[in-house]
Amino acid sequence: MIMVGKVFIALIWSFWLISSGSIANGAKITPHDHSKMSMEERRAVQKAWKEEEEKPKPEYIPTYSTTYDRVIKRGYVICGTNDEFPGFSQEKYTNEDGVKWTGFDVDMCRAVAAAVFGDADAIEFEIVNGKTRFEFLRDGSIDVLSAATTYTYTRNVLKKLEFMPTTYYDGQGFIVRKTLGVSSAKQMQGARICFSGSGTAAKNIADFMKLHGITYIPVSVKPTEKTKNVYKRGDCDMYGTDRSGLASNRLSFDDPTRHMILPEIISKEPLGPVVKYGDQKWSDIVRWTIYVLFIAEEMGINSHNIDHFIDNIDPNIQRFMGEKNGKDHPHLGSKLGLEASWSYNVIKLIGNYKEIYERNVGKDTPIGLARGLNKLYIHGGLLYAPPLK
Repeated sequence: MIMVGKVFIALIWSFWLISSGSIANGAKITPHDHSKMSMEERRAVQKAWKEEEEKPKPEYIPTYSTTYDRVIKRGYVICGTNDEFPGFSQEKYTNEDGVKWTGFDVDMCRAVAAAVFGDADAIEFEIVNGKTRFEFLRDGSIDVLSAATTYTYTRNVLKKLEFMPTTYYDGQGFIVRKTLGVSSAKQMQGARICFSGSGTAAKNIADFMKLHGITYIPVSVKPTEKTKNVYKRGDCDMYGTDRSGLASNRLSFDDPTRHMILPEIISKEPLGPVVKYGDQKWSDIVRWTIYVLFIAEEMGINSHNIDHFIDNIDPNIQRFMGEKNGKDHPHLGSKLGLEASWSYNVIKLIGNYKEIYERNVGKDTPIGLARGLNKLYIHGGLLYAPPLK
């Protein structure tokens, strides 16, 4: 549809050239050279192109195995994620590796690629923001979204999205400049508060302020602009988002020590990967890839010792390693069209949940986040996986 629209606009442009004699007279004009047009005509062409670019693509409506099949045919997974979210998803350039994607959310997508292809690099990353992340899922531009996205009732039901197991339990908080001299969000009477207009932050802030009888000046930030940048240039006194996001954003400030995250946690923000509703096979693959990360940590299996678990006496570990299942299927992976070694590949190439957490956002990283609720249930956290059998 978009291509047809562009062709139509190009034809209009060509007819204008012919009628004006610019082609007949041998003028050398490139497709985007509007030097022979009047200002009004240039604006008309630019407007037409912009309108065509902004038209939503047709909705992608998957059925069982259609997303999986196109991923296999393509040969790689397309993952939608942020590009400037240190610790969670970031596009970096180094002399050794060139452009490289790193982060907690990035590793979740790489784990899916490892499960499907046995290759953690069989993946392409598509940059998304607060507006485009759901649009790209809706039109099928991406196969999976892994971009600190909160699981909510409305998003699940009305947007036809399927949320995978929560990989990071978070809550919304606030960040302020220490020069304000406050220690609580309840002291921010009359403050200018920034929030993204495309996420859950606006409603959370409104609910919190109403509950505590605090008047404030809302500063809504367009999806095309980053809330942290509005705050950094002084257009608001504080802003609110997931506390993990606040910790990540603070790293990019000129002097992070001049800013503090207030103690209040004003909402529940369960974050995790998302897929388009409809292909149960694909959602099962993504879902169980995440569960495998939890299960491996619970079993004590990691990327360094996993080979020691080959031919283990424990039947549960044998199933995990693809060595046992039963007479109907030779291994668990065969039930989803995956290799026997799919879960082995995930851990060998990416690591278990603890490894992913500690190397990206753990206490020894610049972002320095304690695991808190993001511990296994056996250690007092909320991470829990059904049996792999």
